Amino acid sequence: MVAVEKGPQRTCVTCRQTKDKKQLVRYVVAPGGAVLVDYLQRLPGRGAYTCIDKQCLLDAVKRNSFQRCFKCQVLPVDPLELAQQLTQAIEKKITSLIGMARKSRQFIAGSNGVIEALKSGSSLALVIIATDISASIAKKIEGLALRGPVEMACLFDKQTMGKLLGKEERSVIAIQTGLLADSLLNELHRYRQLVREN
Repeated sequence: MVAVEKGPQRTCVTCRQTKDKKQLVRYVVAPGGAVLVDYLQRLPGRGAYTCIDKQCLLDAVKRNSFQRCFKCQVLPVDPLELAQQLTQAIEKKITSLIGMARKSRQFIAGSNGVIEALKSGSSLALVIIATDISASIAKKIEGLALRGPVEMACLFDKQTMGKLLGKEERSVIAIQTGLLADSLLNELHRYRQLVREN
């Protein structure tokens, strides 16, 4: 049996669970003393970690965990502001991955194209529908995706979706199966954990 190689481990300052550091959120202290989300884990300095969970973040602030972990004076931490920073960082990562799908042509855009791909059994991993898509089209796509089964998400408006693809408004995008789709699904899972989507 081949041993699974593990990455560096870190512990959540709130729940004390030890996980691969890529499964946690890193925080650092800016020169002015503000606690910042370091989602890509690239900023210099000592880091503190929490689970990608709003409750762990709120509890870390409530228990002054950041102050103790950084062992220095930090500015008062607004938990809602940190949660917003984290949400925006995940959204930025998702948009970046969609941009990569565009460049590598691993996507189908537009309701007609996506519906045809779902009907024909094309190898799709994820369908993203716009928040302002018509209810009838959304229902049709959802029904076809469930038969797949293909993961569904509702993000961004039609104008934003179009911009991500360098096109006019788009109401739906499908991402083909592959490593890029796996990364997107991982980020969506994190997003849902944070905002408590079902």
